[in-house]
Amino acid sequence: MRSAISTPEPADESTTAAGELTVTREAALALHTALQEGNGSDDARAIRIALDTSNRMRLSVSDIWEGDRKVVFDGRVILVAEPDVADALAGRTLAIQTTGGRSAFTLRPTRDADA
Repeated sequence: MRSAISTPEPADESTTAAGELTVTREAALALHTALQEGNGSDDARAIRIALDTSNRMRLSVSDIWEGDRKVVFDGRVILVAEPDVADALAGRTLAIQTTGGRSAFTLRPTRDADA
C-alpha cells in the first residue's frame, strides 16, 4: 500500500503499487460502497486493515490516523493501515472471492495479472 493509489479506468484492472499491497478494482468498489452506506460523506474515516495475533486479516471502520498508509479510490481514502501492517502485506492482493453465492474479502499473493 502506498500513500495514494489512483484507480485505472478499465473495470478489470487493479489498483496497484509495485512491491506493496494491491487492491483489486472489485475490492476497492466494495470498500467504497461500504463507506458510503455506513458513513456517508465522513472523509475522516476509512476501512482499516489490520492483522490479529494469528496474522488473520481484520477489516473495520476507523478514523484515519497520522502516519497511516492510504489507498485512495474515486477521490476518497477507502483503506488505511499502520506502516508495519502495510509492510507485512507487501506482495499481497486484497480481492473479493465469491463461493456459493457469498462474497468475502481475501488476501492472496499478488500475481502478475494483478499488478
